[in-house]
Amino acid sequence: MDNLSDLRILNIAVFLGGWSAEREISLISGNSVLTSLKKLGLKASGVDLKSKGDCKKNFEEFDLVFNALHGKGGEDGFIQSILEEQNINFTGSKAVSSRISFNKIETKKLWREMGLPTPDFVEIKNIKTPLMELNHFVSGDENIISLEKSFVVKPAREGSSFGISIVKPHEGSLEDAMELASKFDHDVLIEAFVDGTEMTVAILGEKTMPPITIFPANLFYDYESKYLSKKTRYEASKLTSDKKLEIQDLALKAFTSLGCEGWGRVDFIQDKENNFQIIEINTVPGLTETSLFPKAAAIDGLEYDDLITEIIKIAFKDID
Repeated sequence: MDNLSDLRILNIAVFLGGWSAEREISLISGNSVLTSLKKLGLKASGVDLKSKGDCKKNFEEFDLVFNALHGKGGEDGFIQSILEEQNINFTGSKAVSSRISFNKIETKKLWREMGLPTPDFVEIKNIKTPLMELNHFVSGDENIISLEKSFVVKPAREGSSFGISIVKPHEGSLEDAMELASKFDHDVLIEAFVDGTEMTVAILGEKTMPPITIFPANLFYDYESKYLSKKTRYEASKLTSDKKLEIQDLALKAFTSLGCEGWGRVDFIQDKENNFQIIEINTVPGLTETSLFPKAAAIDGLEYDDLITEIIKIAFKDID
């Protein structure tokens, strides 16, 4: 599948919507993809999956599924498993790697085993564990959930910054933050807060795109900063050549170490000592007009329609 004429023989489905907390964003992403495909003259139709029951049908009429489902059901290996069982080609990572990478706790454990830099953390299973009984990772002899430290509380499996809180000494409550996170997942991650600059690196195939620096409207890059505020700023990261190569290399290692493929995004914090800490991975990043992935592609000289075309071509690389 090397050119548009080859792609025009395909019957493409764009999976969008879903039933996760990210449904509305997925609808925007999916419709943006659908508009692009039709503009390119490709045969494409949108499939709005509103529940797990909608996924029980046979999708064999499609030659390819462009997966624009964000969050649970779309990034956690669920829809990927169904498509693999039906032997249907689809964009992005396969079922096993999607399942692993969607779980922030398991992802960080693997990164630690690989020696990749990621903030210290503790995990809470089923949110019923008393705080004083937590099994936790420490930095030296320091307990990262000390009340004198700042930390980030996140649901283990959720996207778009839903359920995330930053708790600082005498600012916020750990219990309240855990309760909020537990509304989105029964497993919760407590991560050491890293004071620094938020950055992200998009990956397309085996190539990393120029890193982007994020200046969020709020304390961190939360839902409002991502999708609602016009005050959030994005810039091509002003890094030295060596630091740019370093963050791109870390992004690719973080991505491939989980078996991810196709396309995705890896998020970082550059701390005050200019070291990079890997925060999380996205295997189905947003594709809206304000999304980071298209912004990174544009900096790299790739327009939106060309980006969508490349994602599809990569999905067929194993069968060419």
